[in-house]
Amino acid sequence: MFSTLRKLILLLLGIPFVILGTRFLLDAGQSYLTFRAAEAWTPQSARVIAVEHLSGPDQALGNQTVARYAYEFGERSHEGQFSCIGDECPQPDLHETLRAAQAENRTVTVLVDPDRPERSVLYRHLHLPLFLLKAGAGLFCFATGCVAVIFGVYLLSGQGARKEDA
Repeated sequence: MFSTLRKLILLLLGIPFVILGTRFLLDAGQSYLTFRAAEAWTPQSARVIAVEHLSGPDQALGNQTVARYAYEFGERSHEGQFSCIGDECPQPDLHETLRAAQAENRTVTVLVDPDRPERSVLYRHLHLPLFLLKAGAGLFCFATGCVAVIFGVYLLSGQGARKEDA
């Protein structure tokens, strides 16, 4: 009874690791694909609507910059949002640059996907340490979860399980 329960727990604990690893890998892949695709997107002028610089003593990763912008593509107007945390930002003084653009009513250049104009990026930037962290953690969790699931299934239905039953 208890040996079967232990094997079942091993199997069930592997499944969340597979799901978590898949999520990390998909997130890293999406970041990379957007970075690569934005290379061919159309530059457009955009107006900065709002810039927030969130900081506090409880933020372990550093300050967060959040910017909202509006642009027109074709005959329709769209809005976009850009967010980065600490060293992930493409410039150290990004919030100041964006606030100055907003205050002086200057436009900034955004890259717009011509096939899906509602999709845009303010900065074509791939923060390599964050990308490697997501990809590495994703591979580790996925591999660990797969091994646990496969080993759990083997223990429950393989030769070891048949010997116990006999």
